[in-house]
Amino acid sequence: MASVETDADTEEAQGPSLSSPVPRDSDTVPRALAEGMPGDDPLDKKLVKRALFPRRTTPVQIGRFQILSLVGRGGMGVVYAAYDDLLDRKVAVKVLLAESVRDPALSRSRLMREAQAMARLQHANIVTVHEVGQDDGQVFVAMEFVRGTTLDAWARQDRPWREIVATFVRAGRGLEAAHRAGLVHRDFKPANVMVGDDGAVKVLDFGLARAADDGAPQEPELPRHVHAAESHLAPLTRTGVVLGTPAYMSPEAHRGEPSTAAGDQFSFCVSLYQCLYRQPPFDTTSLATLLADLRRGKVAPPPAGTPVPARIFRALRRGLASAPADRFPSMTALLAELEHDPGATRRRLAILGSTAAATATAAFLAAGQGPEPAPCPDAQAELVGVWDPARAAAVRAALTAIDTPAAAEALASVPPQIERYAASWVEMRNEACVAHVEGRQSSQLFDLRTACLDQRRAGLDALVVALTQVDAAGVGAVVKATAELPPLARCADSEALTAAVPPPDEPRLRVAVQAHREALARAQVREDAAQYALGEALVADVLGDGSALTYEPLRAEALLQRGSLAMGAGRHDDAEAAFTEALLAGVGSGQDAVAAQASSKRAYLRAIPLNRPQAARTEIPLVTALNRRVAADVDLYAEFLNNMGAITFANRDLAATREYWEKAAALRERHGRGDTPKGIGTLANLGLLARQQHRHEDMVALFRRAAAASEALLGPRHPMHLRQAWLLADGQWRLGRPRQALAAMRSVEQRFDGLDNGYTRGMIRHGIALVELDEGLLPAAREHLDRALAELPEASMTFDAVLCERVRLFALMGDAAAMQREYERALARVPAPLDPAQTRYQWVLFAHGQALDALGRPAEALGPLEQVHAALVAEDNALEAAAVAVIVGEIRLKLGILDEAETDLRRARADLERLAPPRNLILTGAIVALAELSLARGRFAEAAELAAEALAVYEAVAEPDHLPALRARFARARALTGTAPQVPPEARALVDAAIAGWRGKSRETELRRASEWLAAHGAAPAL
Repeated sequence: MASVETDADTEEAQGPSLSSPVPRDSDTVPRALAEGMPGDDPLDKKLVKRALFPRRTTPVQIGRFQILSLVGRGGMGVVYAAYDDLLDRKVAVKVLLAESVRDPALSRSRLMREAQAMARLQHANIVTVHEVGQDDGQVFVAMEFVRGTTLDAWARQDRPWREIVATFVRAGRGLEAAHRAGLVHRDFKPANVMVGDDGAVKVLDFGLARAADDGAPQEPELPRHVHAAESHLAPLTRTGVVLGTPAYMSPEAHRGEPSTAAGDQFSFCVSLYQCLYRQPPFDTTSLATLLADLRRGKVAPPPAGTPVPARIFRALRRGLASAPADRFPSMTALLAELEHDPGATRRRLAILGSTAAATATAAFLAAGQGPEPAPCPDAQAELVGVWDPARAAAVRAALTAIDTPAAAEALASVPPQIERYAASWVEMRNEACVAHVEGRQSSQLFDLRTACLDQRRAGLDALVVALTQVDAAGVGAVVKATAELPPLARCADSEALTAAVPPPDEPRLRVAVQAHREALARAQVREDAAQYALGEALVADVLGDGSALTYEPLRAEALLQRGSLAMGAGRHDDAEAAFTEALLAGVGSGQDAVAAQASSKRAYLRAIPLNRPQAARTEIPLVTALNRRVAADVDLYAEFLNNMGAITFANRDLAATREYWEKAAALRERHGRGDTPKGIGTLANLGLLARQQHRHEDMVALFRRAAAASEALLGPRHPMHLRQAWLLADGQWRLGRPRQALAAMRSVEQRFDGLDNGYTRGMIRHGIALVELDEGLLPAAREHLDRALAELPEASMTFDAVLCERVRLFALMGDAAAMQREYERALARVPAPLDPAQTRYQWVLFAHGQALDALGRPAEALGPLEQVHAALVAEDNALEAAAVAVIVGEIRLKLGILDEAETDLRRARADLERLAPPRNLILTGAIVALAELSLARGRFAEAAELAAEALAVYEAVAEPDHLPALRARFARARALTGTAPQVPPEARALVDAAIAGWRGKSRETELRRASEWLAAHGAAPAL
């Protein structure tokens, strides 16, 4: 998020501004303020006139707000109580006093920045900004109207030290939130905190706030003698002077150095020290004595007899260290230290012990003087009914009852995984309790860890229920859901836990919110197990509880889960609406994680399932800004990177796609999350991208990793592993290893036959048929294409791809009539009007061109293939256009159109060398075609060199009998022979190797051509 510089005014020395106690009678102007009121302010004059002549004046307005009374005045601004008739509420309106400064334009800019700074801070402990605007040249900010008193006035009453510390901690949460948003306050003091009549604690007057990292220059200091001449308590807030109130300013602020969160921490500790001990921590007799104490780090000791424990003073002394590096690393750490109250823990345990004793006196007497019960009972008891021997037996029984290999694998892998997860849960639960009892963990953090672990337990319970109810079709999904159980480490991450929006204060609402969050954890497991209807029912219950939804963060979480379930169920419009609502609710309630994930999922949904990639791409800046706020959450940020890669992939920005996906994979690997289902999914995405870019060696390496990881995690028969294994085999084929590829593909096909996923089976059979067609295994290819058509949904694009392969199949079989029939069938499915820019139409044209060439009609084949090439060039798909240009060039070579063929092939080679890796086989095929063209032109030395170049690649990556490699051997043999009457030994060895390969693959056409060439040179084929 862009940083916002905010330098506005503060209050007068004798009269607070917005941070002052709001008068009970809002129409009364306090005497102290009235005495200091200048007589030439337009709004002031109108208020006086209205008071004197109430029946003869119109209401005083600024913007749409009706001014009620003056509340306070600062050096650069005035605060009024006002009424917002549009929303029927009372507000506070701050107006810039332009005439009180040397540069009114700068002052207006500072007030606007103040409003922007406050508006970006949505937190229960920060005053809310409603609106900012200008009226008759005056800048104004409408803010939440807080009825109550300032923190310093509140603390001057006789209050227990614990109450003072607890109230300051709540104010500190406001600073903590500002620091998370990248802002520092720069003038924190008790007068800038309100304690409302309703008990709310709110930090306000961010008039000096600025972004901690905005890079803007600090305002210039006046000469040192001007600074020193000020009263020791007067706020130094005029433009051109070091900003802040000296008694609360850090040493570095006095030196004019850039403000940081450490400076706010220092001011906070000064404020708390002063309210606890009724004295300042430094000598404020004069500015000189103050600066001397600050330089030396001389903190006054607490007064004798203070009830405040020494641990509080130790925490404050550290926060008041002269060097920022010696203070606490963050407000979060300071607040945790202040909340760390071992005595409170002992008191709670004593109360619990007293209660237990009162209800079990007889048992105590019977037991005699036995050992005290442990304050932390074994957390294993909390998993009774969730994962215990009975539930484990039920899971094993359910899986045993399913007589499939996949269920047998699940029986061997799933219970041990759950056992390890449950054991880790128990260990973490016990550790959290012990840390709390020993005083190493605050009550707030203990509550947050407990709530997090309770949600993880609810998810585990939902998974076990799903396992006990699983059928054969659902085995794969529940195995994957087991692997996707959310990591427990998050429940030990104190920084992440305390950064989240705090739970509600009201006890009943807090309990209800926790129960609903556990229900959402169950819904997430149902989604992971592909049980969308069950998950949606759980979410509907949460969203149906109107009282709990008054806590807006819960509503945001539920809407996000609803959208995710709807997307999984294929109801994309419903998902889009839910994600939009979740995004707005997340932003509005400060739920950064929800807002970030909702934006990321919605953009992915629009790009891929809803096929609106251009619209999704326009959202990338917003999605990026939201997700940068949660970059510390590895899983969430990696999901964002993965989704952005999908959007750029859909927009054909493959360079950006590769960058996003490589970052996602590296992030997961760095944090030990690479072998999760989502981590494996990103590896697979990188593999698919490599295939798209014809980086087939990279493709094989990536899918080899993905296949190994998925097999280890999910088992050799899990659908996710089988998809990775199939794509690995597909990569082997594209590297010129068809024999390896077919063996692996058929193994995957056999394992997939027992799974209820017709679409994936159809895709696998289509892939096998492609290899079989290239290898001339036509009966097997026909069987696979027929079975694929029977299994694929007719609406799918893969169904159309299979029809196109059948066009080529019948041509290779020499059946022109059947080829024409299949061509017309495929063409009939292309939406009108027929436009080569349509992907489906490109497929049909390409298949028809290849089929006509296979039938020996190359002149007719040229037209459709040229249309495909022109369409690819028009859409700037240079890589695929170059691949088609190679085919067009070879057909022209067959037709004897040598000049145009050479132009096509040389241009294609240049494009492929620019766009594809050096050992790409399409590029290598172009080189072989150029060798054939050189032979046709009688340039034998050039042809021999080109063929040798191609053979070097084939020998490095492909199988020895790969058909294009055999063609390259024959081309080089002919080039080495040239016009000689006899075949030289090297050429003979090459042609014999080619013949052996063709013979092994029953390639009669190639064998006949080689035999005729040998005969023309007085030689016979080797036996």
